[in-house]
Amino acid sequence: LAEGFAERWSLATGAPARVAMRQRIYALTEVQPVPEAPGELRRAGTADEDRVADWIAAFDAEALGEADEERARGVARHRIAAGEVFLWEEGGEPRTMAASARPTRHGVAVNAVYTPPEWRGRGYATACVAALSAHLLAEGRRFCVLYTDLANPTSNSIYTRIGYRPVGDSTLFRFGG
Repeated sequence: LAEGFAERWSLATGAPARVAMRQRIYALTEVQPVPEAPGELRRAGTADEDRVADWIAAFDAEALGEADEERARGVARHRIAAGEVFLWEEGGEPRTMAASARPTRHGVAVNAVYTPPEWRGRGYATACVAALSAHLLAEGRRFCVLYTDLANPTSNSIYTRIGYRPVGDSTLFRFGG
């Protein structure tokens, strides 16, 4: 359906429509045991704003191909104040982040999962997302959801190990020049 719309829009406007990302939507109702990584989950505070802003900008550059550092700073400030950003910390040093978003009566999204390149492959993101998902469920949510880029096999395998199950796929289009 979306591809049909994109084709028709391009024909009608003469401007291109391109696939920006193919995504999978996952849902989780119970966290599965995962290998432990050293560290613990903690909610980000105002002292973490610079790091979180840098990581949001890095995430946007990597995942979306665009980064706006000023926007990232505002997003970090807002999301930290809202209590949405969590860090996986080892020895007092943050290694990865994840956030909650778009809460509903029964569910909540997990997003903004980012690990700097130097800390990847050590299980920090898996531990962080598992702990955050368990925390959100313990707060009374029936389920957590998240989106992944289908071109990223690492994130897709991490989330299924934690207990996230595919719900559906979507396609993100960019319209215009």
